[in-house]
Amino acid sequence: MFLIDFYGSWCYIWKVFSGVKALVISQYGSLAASSRTRVFQYLPFLEAKGVEVDLVVVVPDELVSSSTSTSILRRSLYYLRCFLNTFRAGLHCVWSASDYHVIYVQKVLFPFPFPELLRHYRHKVVFDFDDAIFTTEAPSESWLARLRTIRHQSGLPRMLKSSGHTIVENGYTGGHAARYGSKVEFITGPIDTAQYSPGSAGRDAQLVLGWIGSKTTTRYLELIRAPLVEIKSRFPDLSIRLVGADAVSLDGLEVENLDWSLESEVRHLRTFHIGLMPLTDDPWTRGKGGYKLLQYMALGIPAVASPIGINKQIVEDGVDGYLAETDEEWIDRLSKLIVSSDLRGRMGKAGREKMIQEYSLEEASDKLLCIFQSAAGT
Repeated sequence: MFLIDFYGSWCYIWKVFSGVKALVISQYGSLAASSRTRVFQYLPFLEAKGVEVDLVVVVPDELVSSSTSTSILRRSLYYLRCFLNTFRAGLHCVWSASDYHVIYVQKVLFPFPFPELLRHYRHKVVFDFDDAIFTTEAPSESWLARLRTIRHQSGLPRMLKSSGHTIVENGYTGGHAARYGSKVEFITGPIDTAQYSPGSAGRDAQLVLGWIGSKTTTRYLELIRAPLVEIKSRFPDLSIRLVGADAVSLDGLEVENLDWSLESEVRHLRTFHIGLMPLTDDPWTRGKGGYKLLQYMALGIPAVASPIGINKQIVEDGVDGYLAETDEEWIDRLSKLIVSSDLRGRMGKAGREKMIQEYSLEEASDKLLCIFQSAAGT
């Protein structure tokens, strides 16, 4: 422990006095969860430690907002603009690479020939990806989305071969990255435990089962449709609250759907008594980072999750949450939490402590600084 603490302190001193310049290239703006958690929330910390950061955002938030159109022409134009932005970012990265000590690329896959040209600077390139982008997210994707998947499958190996360090969230994606020779580092999340802190101001007496996600991940709720119907029949007074979901109806159950926004996210989450995270078992979900669980647990909310991928690492079953696979297990675990406020409090507290110790932004930022130090060669 002394050696670890000493090394962390040494990294801190190095950052304060070195005047390091870092080029940070983010796939998306701050409204996208991956960029917000793995780029933007690091920036104040890096700058406070003396790192001079030049930030390039490839697909800004306003461009992402235009991607929701169902028109094939508009979707095609969106992908074309994304490609052109990626090309420009790759050109800028290669052209200015010698001006920086560290080049941090978050999930951006540069087109040919930029990954190949970056290999000259491989030692200073840190590549981060947080999902299993080497596989497909949904079996029934559109042809445009399938083209994107094909590009990911070819583009990711080329970026990995051009990176001295790769940062991933779990062993599944880490195993894939290790095939291409870069040094693999693990940072799950991270979660800002100062922002995501327990609070009961918005929590009422009616017990709430809660889920947060996006329209594309709403489909996972179908996995627990039957358990939720049974739970609702046993405990008719409880409420089911979804944040950011697509329109969903669970066999006539009354479901409250709330729109997601960055400003309201924590306030909505604090109304949950129990968090839900069902997942299918497939190549895509095995690479997920479990961010819902980090959010729930940082807020002191006990959760029930499918035992898939990193969920099994984040949740210690029966201690700070529950893992449930079958319908019977979901019903049993949810029932235990519903009937016992003491159990919810105990698990919530244990989860919160784990987030602070193992998954917090502070811990992750210190680790990122040390990775930057190694990449800069000092």
